[in-house]
Amino acid sequence: MKKYPVLAYVLAVCLALTAGNMGNAQSGTAVKGKAVDASGAAIPNAAVSLTDLTTSRTINTTTGASGTFAFNDVPTHDPQVIVIQKSGFDSFSEQISPATQATVNATLKVAALASSVIVRGTIDPEATPVPTREDVMLMPETVRVLDRKQLDAAGPLAGGAQMLAYTPGTNVVGYGETGATKFTVIMNGLQQGWAGEATSFIGAGSLGVTYDGIPVADPATGLWQSATMPQNLVIQDVETTYGPGEAANRGYFDIGGRVEFTPIQPTVDRHLAVALTDGPYGQQNFAFVGNTGTFKGWGTVLGGGMGRGDSFRVAPDGFGNHSQSGSVYGKTVRTFSAGSLAFGVLYSKGGGYRPTVIPTTDVGLVEPVSGIHFSQASSGFYSSLPYADYNKYDTNEMFLAYARQRMFLSHTSTLENSAWYNHIRRFHRRNEDALAGGDQVDEWNNPHSNIFGDQISFSQVFPYNTVSFGGYLITESYNPHNLFYNPANGGSGAEQIVGSGSKFRSGYFQQDNVTFFAQDDIHPVARVHVIPSVRVDGFRTSYSDQAQRDFTFAPSTYFYQNSSGAVVASNSPVYETHCSLYPQTGSNTSDPYYNIFGDPVATTDGGDKAKDQGSLCGAHESRSAVEPGIDASVLPKNWLTIYGGYDTTYRSPELGGGGGQFQSVNPAYYQLAEGAYGQIGVKVHFMHAPGLRNFIAGVDYFHNDYTNQEIDVETATGIEETSGGSSTYHGVDAFFDADPRSNIHFFLNLAGEASNFTTFVTGGPLAECGSSSNTAGLALGCAYYNGLPVSYVPNYTLNTGMYYGIQYHNRTIVEPRFWVESNGSQHLWSNNTGAPTTQTMPSYTVANLSFNAPITFFEKQSLNLRVDIMNLANSEYDEYEYISSGGYFSALNPNVSGYINAYPGAPRSVYGTISYQF
Repeated sequence: MKKYPVLAYVLAVCLALTAGNMGNAQSGTAVKGKAVDASGAAIPNAAVSLTDLTTSRTINTTTGASGTFAFNDVPTHDPQVIVIQKSGFDSFSEQISPATQATVNATLKVAALASSVIVRGTIDPEATPVPTREDVMLMPETVRVLDRKQLDAAGPLAGGAQMLAYTPGTNVVGYGETGATKFTVIMNGLQQGWAGEATSFIGAGSLGVTYDGIPVADPATGLWQSATMPQNLVIQDVETTYGPGEAANRGYFDIGGRVEFTPIQPTVDRHLAVALTDGPYGQQNFAFVGNTGTFKGWGTVLGGGMGRGDSFRVAPDGFGNHSQSGSVYGKTVRTFSAGSLAFGVLYSKGGGYRPTVIPTTDVGLVEPVSGIHFSQASSGFYSSLPYADYNKYDTNEMFLAYARQRMFLSHTSTLENSAWYNHIRRFHRRNEDALAGGDQVDEWNNPHSNIFGDQISFSQVFPYNTVSFGGYLITESYNPHNLFYNPANGGSGAEQIVGSGSKFRSGYFQQDNVTFFAQDDIHPVARVHVIPSVRVDGFRTSYSDQAQRDFTFAPSTYFYQNSSGAVVASNSPVYETHCSLYPQTGSNTSDPYYNIFGDPVATTDGGDKAKDQGSLCGAHESRSAVEPGIDASVLPKNWLTIYGGYDTTYRSPELGGGGGQFQSVNPAYYQLAEGAYGQIGVKVHFMHAPGLRNFIAGVDYFHNDYTNQEIDVETATGIEETSGGSSTYHGVDAFFDADPRSNIHFFLNLAGEASNFTTFVTGGPLAECGSSSNTAGLALGCAYYNGLPVSYVPNYTLNTGMYYGIQYHNRTIVEPRFWVESNGSQHLWSNNTGAPTTQTMPSYTVANLSFNAPITFFEKQSLNLRVDIMNLANSEYDEYEYISSGGYFSALNPNVSGYINAYPGAPRSVYGTISYQF
């Protein structure tokens, strides 16, 4: 925190520089034009943007009733890019020189390929439009934009995480088939989200996630609940940035990159759309979108949906692991001559039963009631356990409210501020578990967070540079509430009663993140941008244990062993406690909170010692770090961008569960994880290329050193293992989009990567064990696995596809779409050692097919019929595997370990969707 005055000085210098250069803004000229269709008819309400390639500043307007538009006082920099977009037409773009070309006459061609039911109206320019290919060319880093064509490839019931599988280098793992359940996303080796057994093997929360520009990953836990974005059709586009990015746009978890989910936006025209989807296993979904159009400067959109259905994994008793989801979203934008004001709100909830992993070979696991051997080979590839043997339901919900204000203080200076409140809650209950037995047969997990944030930035354009500075403040209260219990021992989840043998926690974290940044986009000549930046991060965490206040205790916990060794009754509950600020070995008296209520004992009812997984020792810690970076881009040709950069960023470890900071980890060993990300790449964009016509392509090489990671792993039996490490990732990402004809679209996303742990240590935090084998570390029980590959990073990912519109009388009557997904081999994690391995799981490839039939009537109304066939060849494959310690199925067979457990991929599934819009 002591570094903050240094940054304050830097910002003061920037302010003085800004004030001193206000008079340097250049006078400009006017750029006018008109948009018409192929017949020469005017196109009103088209969105028009003009981007200055020298300053990277963009201004927006819309065409009037006669199709005309005008920008006044435009700097005469050369060149600039003008883009005109209108729903139902192909985008128009052209580079111009305002000094010599002040008029643009654009003819827009009717789009041949059908647009999604949701993206119909022309987006309000002051909302959040889909980044164009021209926008991507101007960004000095690797950016992949998934528009509706590629988002639809994920399937009509896909959620936010599943859509990300169509970005280069991304591996998505989950146990469900729709967006109602949780998924883990691994992008270029770094992770976000969690899904069942795919837990925090490589440092959770290493990717930033935003919704309409607002961060939605939990600052304390590091995690994003993918089930809170269950509705595919409410997402306008997904923008993925590889690497931390520029300081002005960076969030608190952007070690490996950032994912922006942009929802549907207010439009210039009125628009209404509804869609109904029906699929296998009773899967059904309803989605809607309504836009008011612009009225007295205001534009409003409301959308949402509801879905339900069973999983593809059906138990012998017919139990289908049911799931359901719903969301509602609204946003309104008010446009002024000097800026805009926007308000948004989202409520979403998704939940479903989580089936267990399946052993890939028959290792003698016999179901308690049916007697069936539970494995893929003997019980069916897509089976699960009966309801009476195992049922576990997981619900995730989020309420987000935000406001954003953009003010153009002059034609060269902009002030922007965003404020938000986010409530995140998870409810996870396990009511039947014949696999676990013992004292923690059931679970009642109800963690929640309340987050407030505000972010402000200011930018000033000068003749040869653009200065930006600002920062954000985020404060959060987080409670990792959880109870493992057995009703036979007096425990109760609904009544929050701790019985003998229970494990429980209820503490309160106060997590504060504060950041200041300053950066300068230096553009001495057009087409050259050099962007040095600095960011100062501050993290402050405090914790207090409130388990004794938040739970009640069964009579079975009122026993302890006195100094004479006798078991006696107590007037208050007795349970295992410790304070992580002090060493804990046996009855070590240096821990003043070690079993402070007495020495708990096993009781006559068969229960064991109850244990507080939190810490009675309250504590607080503060850390800060400086993040320097530099990015650059050169546009030597209108169609070519060469870029590169090197940026560092820091993050605090996650705080949740039984293994977070101040609980089982001594906060004295609290370190900030550091990412050092370098990349170099090339982008190419042609509007009229021979053969390919309109296409964009890009390729980059990246190298990421991720050091000082805290890697906390929870085993299937609920045991927390604290580990640490440093890892290295390097590889190539590539993408390609082409429209060789108006009725043909082709896409490709490809990545190849290698990754390994330069250091991986189990048995304690990295700072305590040391980065390599040493006498003190070995004495503490540390084990070292340096040099092993990072688990679940495919050596390649590939997805590619083509859409073709079959036309009759200049109308598309049917649109077949075919695409393929392929994931290379991945190294497995071992629960035997609690470490990565050199063992791999097989690669897999899945083909998909879709038919879209748009029917237009009454000119502006349309009906759309669509059939999606996912996993066309019904390929059988595993999307996730790990080496078992035997703990998950110990009640069925306690003497077997070392076999592979897996989540199977979904079989062939056919969906039908009917939609109406005007």
